[in-house]
Amino acid sequence: MIKEQEYIFTRVNMALDGLLGAAAVALAHVLRNEIIAPYLLPDFFRSASRFSDYVWLTWVTPVVLITVLYANRYYASDRLRNPRELRRTAIVSAVETVAVLALLSFFLQGKDRDGLNQRALLGSENVSRGVLLLTAPILTALLLAKSVLVARVLQYLRARGHFCRTLLIVGSGLPLRRFLTLIKNHPVWGFRVEGIIDDVGREAKFVDGVPVVGGLSNLIPFLESHCVDEVVFLPEQLSLNELTPLLEQCEVMGVRTRLSLNFFEPTIAKPVLDFFEGFPVVTYTPTREMNAALLFKYTFDRIAAAILLILFSPIFVITAILIKITSESWKDPIFYGQTRCGLNGKPFTCWKFRSMKVGADKELDRLRDKNVMGGPVFKMRDDPRVTKIGKFIRKTSIDELPQLWNVLRGDMSLVGPRPPIPSEVAKYDRWQRRRLSMKPGITCLWQVSGRNQLPFDVWMKLDLEYIDNWSLWLDFKILLKTVYVVATGYGAM
Repeated sequence: MIKEQEYIFTRVNMALDGLLGAAAVALAHVLRNEIIAPYLLPDFFRSASRFSDYVWLTWVTPVVLITVLYANRYYASDRLRNPRELRRTAIVSAVETVAVLALLSFFLQGKDRDGLNQRALLGSENVSRGVLLLTAPILTALLLAKSVLVARVLQYLRARGHFCRTLLIVGSGLPLRRFLTLIKNHPVWGFRVEGIIDDVGREAKFVDGVPVVGGLSNLIPFLESHCVDEVVFLPEQLSLNELTPLLEQCEVMGVRTRLSLNFFEPTIAKPVLDFFEGFPVVTYTPTREMNAALLFKYTFDRIAAAILLILFSPIFVITAILIKITSESWKDPIFYGQTRCGLNGKPFTCWKFRSMKVGADKELDRLRDKNVMGGPVFKMRDDPRVTKIGKFIRKTSIDELPQLWNVLRGDMSLVGPRPPIPSEVAKYDRWQRRRLSMKPGITCLWQVSGRNQLPFDVWMKLDLEYIDNWSLWLDFKILLKTVYVVATGYGAM
């Protein structure tokens, strides 16, 4: 019965979210065209659009929103989910949904080669960017309001015995007490502990007010005589030989079981249960799994890289000419390709405009004592290997522009830890290798926080800070700061 209730609740929740998505578009249209445009905008911006232009958004938005929420595990059983986590997921999903809608409106509202307006395919003449911008906060507010309302309703119902699950806990000691405290502190989960099976025979008759109903030999008889929805195993001292028969008996009786894996408590990695053709494996992931946000990041990277390569093509041509005419020989290359370590250490060729004289790598050993960075990375002030034009393109970061090709290929991202060379990685401390767990980028926190003025360990910590706190908003802020840093030359060497 409870499974049926949860199934129905999830489907109703999805339907409500779809309706809220459509409502957000409608409200954004009304707010922009009926309130903001007539009274707050200058005449130049007052061009109003008909609601018929947004009909396609009212049926596309629910599909995109539900897909994004599902991809972000918003509809996973929320019985054990932290309300803050659910609200955060709702906020992120709302922003990601509007970002996807913006991309769709951009691609679906152009004109084809014959001049036929593709908007006719969607029944749309004009989609205002203002409406899309307003949709994000409105959709976020609606999702948050619904989330709070649903949580209050569930808490009310579960306090009266509805949607509750009865637990039998097998365990003892500290894990048992920690778990009981969790259940007590989260009544919204809707769990009611029926009793405790003492796996080592050392507990009193009651633990935190919950009765101890016996030892391991009493587990199956208790299940046969009581209504229990789930058995939670907290094996502090149980061996696999003792645990396996109990799990098998619960399976035979059709009782759901939960097994605590408290033998390893990671500080960074998040445990995720995976299945290899039915073979269960607990995966400890120290980085973010691919989700809608990362998918949008990598899609945006390639689109932006393609556009920027076109926009910067005059700079490419001018820089190439300057490098050629200042080279010692016309045979000297314009670009410099170097093997770098990408995601998870995968090697790739990273491209730059050549800013040093040919054969500069062979002179590195004699200059080692001039290193000002520390650690395995070599940085030198007034490097004699740098050409005259090289100093300028380094100061202005023009030498990095060819890496847009790496972004377009998928080797790099616009924002991410800088790609190291293999010889540097070989000298990393273990904690520093985690910076390879995210796709490298052209710019990151290090570039906008002082660049070459920062010591190596601070550089590494900034990269890990970026990985641990990554979000689309953080990328956006870094990109904005990068424009300022490049314009001022701050931290360049």
